[in-house]
Amino acid sequence: MAGHSIYPVRLREGFRGQVQYVIPRPILERFAAHPLLHSLLPTDIGWYPHAQYHYRERRAGAPEHILIYCVEGNGWAEFGQQHIHIAPGEVLIIPAHTPHVYGAAMVDPWSIHWVHFQGSEGDYLARLSSESMRTLQVDAQSDKVVQELFHACYDVFVGGFVLTRLIYSAKLLHRLLGELFFNNSAFSVGARSSRFHSIESTLSFLRANLDRSLTLAEIAAHAGLSESHFSRIFKEQTGHAPLDYFILLKMQHASTLLAVTPMRVCEVASAVGYADPYYFSRLFKKVIGLSPRAYRDVPKG
Repeated sequence: MAGHSIYPVRLREGFRGQVQYVIPRPILERFAAHPLLHSLLPTDIGWYPHAQYHYRERRAGAPEHILIYCVEGNGWAEFGQQHIHIAPGEVLIIPAHTPHVYGAAMVDPWSIHWVHFQGSEGDYLARLSSESMRTLQVDAQSDKVVQELFHACYDVFVGGFVLTRLIYSAKLLHRLLGELFFNNSAFSVGARSSRFHSIESTLSFLRANLDRSLTLAEIAAHAGLSESHFSRIFKEQTGHAPLDYFILLKMQHASTLLAVTPMRVCEVASAVGYADPYYFSRLFKKVIGLSPRAYRDVPKG
């Protein structure tokens, strides 16, 4: 790995105001198979403010996945001949066993939250990064949430590495990663990959047109994509084909109308875009599991 020999001083850690927790490996081995920890478990976590001369090199990579969130200053990372600049508001993802070098910029060194994690869910999320996309942007709203969750994780470990605190830290990390990958508008907008094309505007469009019978062509045109391309990325991000998802939204809205309004079934059907109340009733039963009238009679709450 080249490009980092210009750094005359290199520090792994030891920064004023730093926070760092490394869970002892015997404790990890003891609890890693716990049903609430096996899918996602933080193994190391910390905060390095104004980390001048920060430097880390792992020629064989780390056994865990690594996430570094730069909130101030600048840093860099190298993967073979690939050199990446990391700016404020960017997250660096390093999958396990990936050789790498990273460090703080000489001028305006970074301040970073960082965490190492393992588990099947961690494996999936780490695979969302690729050689061509090692970083992701963080929007202002997610930035606030993510930083609060990092600090909450630090507070958890003040009392030691007991099982209940490990479980709570894992749940906080679930929320943190969920915020970054699935509630962070800058991730989809900033990623230069069609795989992560944002579908948020499409979801809003569908919710605003529940009383219409939209076609796949109309929905794809609203997204500005071909039908095949749009269908692929929509299913990747929702788990449903676009028209199937639209039907689910319609039936969800219909169930609300049946539960909280005195509207007749034919009126509910019309409100969600079906002129034929009998067809609507068959579709409602297929999706919800009960006929509209039976659903209305089921006690709620």
